[in-house]
Amino acid sequence: MVKIVVYRYGNVENRFAEKVLEIMNDCYNRINSHSVAIVDLYFFDKSSAMNAFLSEEKRRLGIATSPFESSFFAIHDAWHGTPRIMISYDRMSALPELVSVGGLRHEAAHTMLHGSLEYYSFPFPSSLLKLERKGIISRQIMGDLIYLVSVAVKDYEVTRLLYERGFVEDQVAYNRYFLEPSEEDREAWNIAKGDRTAKLFVLVSLLKTTCCAAPLQEDKRYGKEIAESISKNLSYLPANLSKRLLKILEISSKFGEKTQENVDLLMRKIVDELIIKEEAH
Repeated sequence: MVKIVVYRYGNVENRFAEKVLEIMNDCYNRINSHSVAIVDLYFFDKSSAMNAFLSEEKRRLGIATSPFESSFFAIHDAWHGTPRIMISYDRMSALPELVSVGGLRHEAAHTMLHGSLEYYSFPFPSSLLKLERKGIISRQIMGDLIYLVSVAVKDYEVTRLLYERGFVEDQVAYNRYFLEPSEEDREAWNIAKGDRTAKLFVLVSLLKTTCCAAPLQEDKRYGKEIAESISKNLSYLPANLSKRLLKILEISSKFGEKTQENVDLLMRKIVDELIIKEEAH
């Protein structure tokens, strides 16, 4: 039995909190091969309060805040050594029910797979260090790339686990929802496409949603639908770039059980397809 320690900030309905706990406990019970003993669960009435809390905490802990972090309805970390989930009541309440259920299971699975500090700080792989020695990229760019790639890999691992354990419809709903390209996505690309570094970051950040959905392409019922959603997610990019991202995504089928090795594998493919080829032009 996983002990879930609850913290509340602001006005969060009891019925809402109880439903969240019910979904999480069910997920932990159905995936009983994990070693999670305790999880800290934070409820915030507003996403702005959650973001402010995180920013202040990272400042106190000396943790760099990535410029690529977005305010999702739920997030996870283990900066205190214990897996933790934070939920924004206003954002989650606005989601379709099956999407929010899928998202909660997604976060619970992160605590099972990535519930310790080692999954939140990754060393630079050799593929990046070689580029730094050649003066192609800076240490700051390397750090940002590692963050983006590690997020994509961990999301893939989570969906793979949930899919293997029979959570299908909710994961399809969750991934299809976030694969739908937004106006913010299109605007970010239009702003970034004229700058090589900004362009690289936008392209790599798109691997978060596509990697998260990738394991579902194997499903006999929903696989084709998910593949179409992945293509649609990249549809506003130039054809040559969307093809490169899809080629990079194919490497995820070779991911094993070790997150660090998966991060290195994906990073090598990104270096080949999005950095070296661009340098050659």
